[in-house]
Amino acid sequence: MPTPPPAGCARRSRLLYALALPVLLSCAGGSPSSPARGASDRAPETPRDVPAASSAVALAPPPGADATEPSDAPDAPAEASGDQSPAPPCSHVPGVCCVAIQPLGRVPDEELRAVAEALAGLYGFETRILEPVDLPEEAWYEPRRRYRAEKLLDFLAPRLPEGCDRIAGVTVKDISTTKGEIEDWGILGLAELPGVAAVFSTFRCRRRVHDVPAIERLRRVAIHEVGHTLGLPHCPTYGCFLEDAGGKAETIDRETFLCDVCRERLGWID
Repeated sequence: MPTPPPAGCARRSRLLYALALPVLLSCAGGSPSSPARGASDRAPETPRDVPAASSAVALAPPPGADATEPSDAPDAPAEASGDQSPAPPCSHVPGVCCVAIQPLGRVPDEELRAVAEALAGLYGFETRILEPVDLPEEAWYEPRRRYRAEKLLDFLAPRLPEGCDRIAGVTVKDISTTKGEIEDWGILGLAELPGVAAVFSTFRCRRRVHDVPAIERLRRVAIHEVGHTLGLPHCPTYGCFLEDAGGKAETIDRETFLCDVCRERLGWID
């Protein structure tokens, strides 16, 4: 049995414990009746409907400073002084950029604009409407009182303006050419195949107009004849712009598209 400590020692021990207890509790952050709080693995919950405050502090840049954050990426190399990228094509047809539209005699502005819009719309050409010139006397065919289209082509080709690749003559007069055994055959248009010159007339476009207006016929004739200068021959596809009209405007009425065969010839289909 252990020997009890002297009475004075017991009183001193209880006194030291009583004095030390408040210090121990204050260090532990609690009281004798409450457990000590430890660090939690969860962040304290934010009350509902109260947005959490952002911990980021936005600093306004100084006046004149760039607000863009600095990047650790290396600076991009300076561009070369000369542009090495190829120039975009000037039209949908390689090597052909501009078509000059030559009025032969007086042609309504509306019809000239229709031709320009048709060529720009399908082929992507720039167009230039020239000042009108008189129809050449050497192209006049007195027996039928109309103009020979092949002679109009001979007249137009040398007049190709600088900066243009094709020239298209437009007239309101009737035109004709030789077809097979027929010496003088009335036509809607004629063109070099391939070549630089084409010519077409509004004269037959105005005949027997039904569902398709005459000016729409003119647009299709322009597409047809300029297509010949690009190397497109007459096409057997029904309704293609390059279908042979045979001098009849009614055939033009059904020509509403450029077929895949003609598109392939132009390089539009691989």
